[in-house]
Amino acid sequence: MAELTSRERVRRALRHEETDRIPIDIGGIYNLTTMHRDAYKNLQAHLGFDDPVVINYVPSQSVTPSERIRKRFKADCYPFSISEPFGAELSPVLDQQSGELSYVNEWQLKWRCPAGGFYFDLAEHPLLGCGLREAENFNWPDPLDRTRLDGLRLKERVKEVYEDTDYAIVIGGPLAGGIYVTAWWMIGLENFFKALIKDKPLVRFLMDRVVDYHIGQWGLLLDEVGEYVDVCVLTDDLGAQNAPLMNPKAYRELIKPAHKKVVDFIKSKTEAKVLYHCDGAIDLFLPDIVEIGFDAWNPIQVSAKGMNETARLKELYGDKLCFWGAACDSQHTLSTGSPKDIRAEVKGRISDLAPGGGLVLASIHNIQRDAPVENIVAFYDSLYEYGRSFYQGGF
Repeated sequence: MAELTSRERVRRALRHEETDRIPIDIGGIYNLTTMHRDAYKNLQAHLGFDDPVVINYVPSQSVTPSERIRKRFKADCYPFSISEPFGAELSPVLDQQSGELSYVNEWQLKWRCPAGGFYFDLAEHPLLGCGLREAENFNWPDPLDRTRLDGLRLKERVKEVYEDTDYAIVIGGPLAGGIYVTAWWMIGLENFFKALIKDKPLVRFLMDRVVDYHIGQWGLLLDEVGEYVDVCVLTDDLGAQNAPLMNPKAYRELIKPAHKKVVDFIKSKTEAKVLYHCDGAIDLFLPDIVEIGFDAWNPIQVSAKGMNETARLKELYGDKLCFWGAACDSQHTLSTGSPKDIRAEVKGRISDLAPGGGLVLASIHNIQRDAPVENIVAFYDSLYEYGRSFYQGGF
């Protein structure tokens, strides 16, 4: 097969067609397929690069890879998001006594990083302990507020990348893509799970407010850039390491309809495919993800219960979902294995997931700060090496 452009390569993969090589995503999902800032600094030093470190999502301290990094490792995707740092997030407040950094966003959510910390964690829930009446009286952000969209100049930036490069353009929506996650951010995780059982009207109200905001913001965004975008990203967490986070019945009653509304709206505005990020042990939810209309799923967390059998997942869902990620166990192989271990696992995952197309190679969530730099290089290089040889005569 003749060499494809990055955009053609990703589009073919999303259509479940084989390509000249398997597409590679390094930082295309802006806050999920990239690196922690410290891992990125180590990689740059190892390569002799000194490009600026651009934090694209403050809580996880994830970075936007530079053009030199993308070129070095043959990445095919370019990231954008309406959730990039903006306003208070750009300049967290320093507590002079404790050394803690914190900021409050437009949802009145407070994020905090302790002195010497590596991440910002959610520290204050604005509706903690509140019921439906208090939630109804909360000053909810305006879904049609253009402040972020205009302040981030997304229209100009997306159009420029589309016209001047051949990257596939991947765009994340509001609230880091989260829908039900945002609802629990507002009232606290424990309270949200209690409400799934004891206060369904509150859950429905919260979900409606988040869906309204998503639809409003996605509408503004896609009216401006929808013709240029290849992939739109939504995110939520339905699974822990060893089990689902909730009963599938509760999900189908209270959360799945919200996912469906947002996916249907996005597809009414653009020809782009819709990708769902959800790691953890989510085997029970995969039929729902297909039924909702998601086109791709990120990442297959192979270290979670039931997720390691990638050949089985390919057999069951390979004609319905494009797999985006799953190349190597980030928790174990990538962080504590050898470069040889990494190469062997990448090769095996490609063997399981690449036949017939429908695969984009990426890390399983962000590469964390403790990953040895030699392992990072071995991982990214093996994505290209094995992703190319698989479709050009086999390993």
